[in-house]
Amino acid sequence: MKEKPYVKAVVYTLEFILLVASYVDLWKRPRTRGPKWLWGILIFLVNYLGPVVYLVWGRHPATPTESSIHD
Repeated sequence: MKEKPYVKAVVYTLEFILLVASYVDLWKRPRTRGPKWLWGILIFLVNYLGPVVYLVWGRHPATPTESSIHD
């Protein structure tokens, strides 16, 4: 089965967007579940799964005062 070049482009673009979104959130969030340096390594080394795991589980929920600061 021959791969289509646009499929690779879409997959790589999605991976890049996940990576950037995860790092931006990690940078801006004051607290995470676990050390930030470890999340940074996990996000970078484990493609797709690292950013998804961080965004779903690693983020510490913002308190009402933290969320109002960003609005």
